[in-house]
Amino acid sequence: MCTITLKYLLIIALLANFSEAFHWPSRSKVNISITNTFYHPNTNLTVNCKSKHKDLNIHVIPNGETYEFTVKNRIWGSTFYYCRFSFDDKSYNFKVYNQKTDKGLCLGHCRWEMTEEYPFLITYNDRGERYGHFFYWDEFESDIRRILNS
Repeated sequence: MCTITLKYLLIIALLANFSEAFHWPSRSKVNISITNTFYHPNTNLTVNCKSKHKDLNIHVIPNGETYEFTVKNRIWGSTFYYCRFSFDDKSYNFKVYNQKTDKGLCLGHCRWEMTEEYPFLITYNDRGERYGHFFYWDEFESDIRRILNS
């Protein structure tokens, strides 16, 4: 009995040391930032970000300000966050992070700049070169419904 317990403790210790020395990209954290870059300076952006299991509550982002949160990638690649964006009597559900499609794109930080016309994702490659990706506000509505209902 003592030998078996000692053997399991040794295995656990070795795995713990290995996991600290080895970067597990599937469990890495990703910072999500959402900046209100609306053209009209007095327009607030109201957001309520959620995953299938977590609600980050309602936040009001004044023009020029940023709201940030951090998510953990799941081992099986299923991390998915969307936000309900409201402004000027309009509301949209929009995907801000999908581990399956965005992990390699965001490289640890998804920087969103929101305007009245479109969401804009800013990414950098491994050489530090900046890229911009435009989306439609309603582009991910069906994806969000499908993932939440699965």
